[in-house]
Amino acid sequence: MTCTPHPATFRLLDGYVGWDQSPAGSEPGTGGIVGFDEPDGIRLAHPGGAPEGPTREQVLPWFPDPRLAPACGSCGWYLLVPEERRLLRRDVCSGAFAPVRPPECDPGLLRRPVSVAARGHRLAVVESDRVLVWRREGAQLAGVIRVRRPGRVALGPGDEVLIATRGSTDLRRFDSAGGRRGVLRTGARGEVIGLRVADERTVWLLTDDGTRLRIYRGGHGRPFRTATADELAVALAPSTLTAVDENGFCLDEKGPDGPVTHCHTWRGLPRDALPPRTDTYLTSGSYLTTLIDSGESRCRWHRVRVDAEVPAGTSVSVGIVVTEDGRYEQSDWQTSAPGATDFLVDQPPGRFLRLRLRLSGDGGATPVVHRIRLDFPRVTSADLLPPAFRQDPAADDFTERFLSLFDATFADLDRVIERYPALLDPAGVPEGVLPWLAGLLGLSFEAGWDARTRRALLAAAPELYRRRGTPWALREAVRIVFGVTPVIDELAKDRRWAQLRAAVGCAPPGRVPPPGPRQGLGAVRLFGRSASRFRVGGSALGAAPLRAFGAPDSDPLSAHAHRFRVLLPAGSADIRALRRLVERQAPAHTVGEVRTGGAGFVVGSRSTVGVDTAFVPLPPPVLGGADPLRLNRDGVLRPGSRGLRRGVGVGVVSAVGVHTQVS
Repeated sequence: MTCTPHPATFRLLDGYVGWDQSPAGSEPGTGGIVGFDEPDGIRLAHPGGAPEGPTREQVLPWFPDPRLAPACGSCGWYLLVPEERRLLRRDVCSGAFAPVRPPECDPGLLRRPVSVAARGHRLAVVESDRVLVWRREGAQLAGVIRVRRPGRVALGPGDEVLIATRGSTDLRRFDSAGGRRGVLRTGARGEVIGLRVADERTVWLLTDDGTRLRIYRGGHGRPFRTATADELAVALAPSTLTAVDENGFCLDEKGPDGPVTHCHTWRGLPRDALPPRTDTYLTSGSYLTTLIDSGESRCRWHRVRVDAEVPAGTSVSVGIVVTEDGRYEQSDWQTSAPGATDFLVDQPPGRFLRLRLRLSGDGGATPVVHRIRLDFPRVTSADLLPPAFRQDPAADDFTERFLSLFDATFADLDRVIERYPALLDPAGVPEGVLPWLAGLLGLSFEAGWDARTRRALLAAAPELYRRRGTPWALREAVRIVFGVTPVIDELAKDRRWAQLRAAVGCAPPGRVPPPGPRQGLGAVRLFGRSASRFRVGGSALGAAPLRAFGAPDSDPLSAHAHRFRVLLPAGSADIRALRRLVERQAPAHTVGEVRTGGAGFVVGSRSTVGVDTAFVPLPPPVLGGADPLRLNRDGVLRPGSRGLRRGVGVGVVSAVGVHTQVS
């Protein structure tokens, strides 16, 4: 009995279903393959127990060697020579490295330098117990930051300095002068070996836990999560650093006739090009599956398909054997042709199948096998032919294998047609399809938006288009992109100048309010400085503009018509990116203004409740601890002899949220 009349099924081998590895030691020669728990697939291992994640060479343009630091894009490079306690800077025109300061002007501040970082015209050098920060490309010492066991350092926008200490993944925040700004908890695993800060204050980490490299992204008010090398490449522009070894490094730069490679030693001297690395991966590896059960006796296994990326210099080889009782000989194995990733099973019927996968490479690259599909039982178009065409076993086998060529082609077309609706699902499509899907909807993405933000925009696009031009749509677009809900202030709602808005009347206890609407002072603008035109008998000469069009009574409305403000807390979004988003989402006849909060609550200095202020009680006073308070300055232990004060009094102590009440 066979399973031929039954519908065809398949069995997958991948990181989601499992690779069905045979027990270790079941067959000699297996091993050298890693990634069985990774969604991307399996590949050759690194020699010497190197990390399984992205290789150091992949992230080298973004996280260079600690002795190297790109200055300001194409402005050059800084090179630290620890053994000579020197800091060199590369001249863009000549390509040579020279000391940042001449020897006669060097004050000799460097004692035991470890790493260097740069941003714009600021420069930082990490030593064993401190971090030196310079301005003006090393010409002016800005501050000395005392830190225990500093590791990597990064310079952020707004005069911020982030320092990662050895043995911890928490980032300590300082300003250039050494003032403390707090601690940024990352929750990352391993040791920080790379640290970058983007223009929008996104922090990127490269960590090593001894088994693999990991990339993290996060920031102030945003939790840190793992990221891929592709997300890193989209968010940050790569540097020109392409190769590093123990003898030097190489930079690929633009020349008059195309790309030019310049190589230097770790002392800044020119040298020949570095030889290509051939020890990144093992050169061979294999793995063996367990006996895969079809569930049918004497099943005719049909087809094997391998979904793999095979770079130049690498290969993938698949061997299979079919058995009814689990026993077989070495001569029974069927091996795929070189380079074949789709072939038919040419084995006698049997219930079980065992697969052997072999990967090989040149040491500099590795094939990646994403999944393997096993089709069974054999169902082809030959089943639709009259029985007369299947009487001869030899002819029947040839007919089945011949028609399988056309069946495979039609099956691929049917699969594309069946899966086409899935391309319209923003939550399930690959990241590379998101720009194409956005083009169908008329959306445009910025380079700094990650895949999560793009998927959220695509999912919200129908409702955003339906309500486009409304405050809700603008507020929702800002929330999706920047993760913060803004306040939309429409200036036309301020109503007329010098006129109080209607309010519900109130009267003292025991009295009835008089009839008619009451006028209450609300969020209105009483007077306009230059928008109210000159009126005879009511305006001072030279103090009001003279215009002769339109009704004067409509001046207060037309001055702010079609104008609005977008208000956000300080540091919650990149102001330039926010302006671009507001310009695209606002109606064409309106004028929008973007404002962010300041550093705290200052009465009378452009403070908006709920945007850059927060009415909260003081924290409970605690003596001692990591940040001890100072009595009579940082805490209120108990009320005074006159009891707890209510309200705000000029000249006495008034704490917002403690002595005041907002109503």
